[in-house]
Amino acid sequence: MIMADGEPELVPDAQSPAGQHLHLFVEDPEIVAELRRHAEGADRDRYALAALRLGVLALRLANGHVDAAVVRDAQRELLSSLRDILTERGGQLASELGNSLARYFDPKSGFFPQRLEALLKDGGELDRFLRSHLGSNESTLVRTLSAHMGENSPIFKLLSPTEAGGLKAQIAETLAAALDEQRRLVLREFSLDVKDSALSRLVGEIGSSQGQLKADVKGQVDAVAREFSLDQPDSALSRLVAKLEAAQRAIAEEFSADNDLSALNRLTRLLQNTSQEIGRNLSLDNDMSALSRLRRELLGTIDDMVRKNHEFQMELRTTLVELKARREEAARSTRHGTAFEAELGELLSVEAQRLGDVHRATGTAVGLIKACKTGDHVTQLGLESSAPGAKIVWEAKEDKKYDLTHALEEIDTARKNREAQVGIFVFSKKTAAADLQPFGRYANDIVIVWDADDPATDIYVKAAYSVGRALCIRTRERESRSEESLRNLEQTTRAVEKQIQHLDQIKTWSETIRGHGEKIADRAGKMRDDLLKDVERLDRELAALNMLPPGNAA
Repeated sequence: MIMADGEPELVPDAQSPAGQHLHLFVEDPEIVAELRRHAEGADRDRYALAALRLGVLALRLANGHVDAAVVRDAQRELLSSLRDILTERGGQLASELGNSLARYFDPKSGFFPQRLEALLKDGGELDRFLRSHLGSNESTLVRTLSAHMGENSPIFKLLSPTEAGGLKAQIAETLAAALDEQRRLVLREFSLDVKDSALSRLVGEIGSSQGQLKADVKGQVDAVAREFSLDQPDSALSRLVAKLEAAQRAIAEEFSADNDLSALNRLTRLLQNTSQEIGRNLSLDNDMSALSRLRRELLGTIDDMVRKNHEFQMELRTTLVELKARREEAARSTRHGTAFEAELGELLSVEAQRLGDVHRATGTAVGLIKACKTGDHVTQLGLESSAPGAKIVWEAKEDKKYDLTHALEEIDTARKNREAQVGIFVFSKKTAAADLQPFGRYANDIVIVWDADDPATDIYVKAAYSVGRALCIRTRERESRSEESLRNLEQTTRAVEKQIQHLDQIKTWSETIRGHGEKIADRAGKMRDDLLKDVERLDRELAALNMLPPGNAA
């Protein structure tokens, strides 16, 4: 058993006479960490035996020889196919995307600016919409209010004092009918002509109760009759009728249109004031009305939006003109090549820090050749790489006088001047020949085309960097690659080919840009991320070679 905590234990193999007892003490931190991920006991033993078997097989394979020429030819063929596919598809994608974006966002003829102007201009769709709903007397709001609160509306007729079916007439009619009914009922109860009236019943009961009290009863009946007689002004019935008549007069006064202080007139004036206030606030003829203020605020907001949009477009055009002028001036000046070298140096510095390498700008320093400054940048592989100290020299040119022949001669001189194993020549997209491939390898030299203003072309620099590091390792070490490394490299190459196939999908989607704009942006982002992952995977595979035992030099 191999103990992950460093404590050895001897486990005899009683069932396997041909086995070999091992007593191991593991000190390597990485191996100890991996062993401790498995549970102590049979699980950890199986994992340790499997790892030991893989290591023994890898060492046995490393003792053999791999045909360096076959690997080199296969790599050259893969890189050539990759260069051709990337060049063809990249050019088509850039052209089609540029045309599609110009068709939609061009300030003069683009669909988006025209649609925005048609929406916001005077007489446009937004202006017509607001006028139709909030504008003249024929607007939707005015017609709605007129229908519900105008002169011909049901509520106006109901509250009008002159309408026969109005509220006043209905209340007066109802009160008069109620008073007449109450008066009839009261008179009926106190009428002797009606046998079942209260007074008749009372007289009958009194007459039948005690005959000896007729005289007193007669007097009392006369008194009661006087109390319920309308001929007596101070009788109870006269006082009741007077109160009822007073109440009727008070009610009639409150609902009389001739009395200015009546409740009906006060209610009428209140409704008229409310109607006038509503009319004033919903009228466009009054500048202080709420509707007029709302219209002014909306128009002000729209005018402010139009003004800000115009200012933004003018500012954007001015910025673009200034940027174009600065670029043209930089292209005409003698320092545009120096600026191109500096921008390439910034990108290489970031990549070198990511990979643990050392980057130096050497364009102003004399190299090994006397009075020769050829070689703008030098990248030295770090101590953690498989070829520590190996050098990659970079030569950047933004000059139309340079073609492929001059570039190869220049980079050959740069390698000798900077004592580098690999040379990379970087053409500027602005000055490179139209038929020049964006990525090409010539023995230990690599030629690429890079646009400093287009971050999408940074992948060419990163791919050249990774291939250059691989060439340095092959030149320095000549190590044999394991079958697993070759399979991983093959998988990475297939992944790159798969990304190239996605470019065909982008071409199809770009033909229907309106419906597939989101798909294009999503696919382009995923392609860029996948390509970067493939480059990082190549770097990891090359770094993994450092873990293999050195083989015989080819």
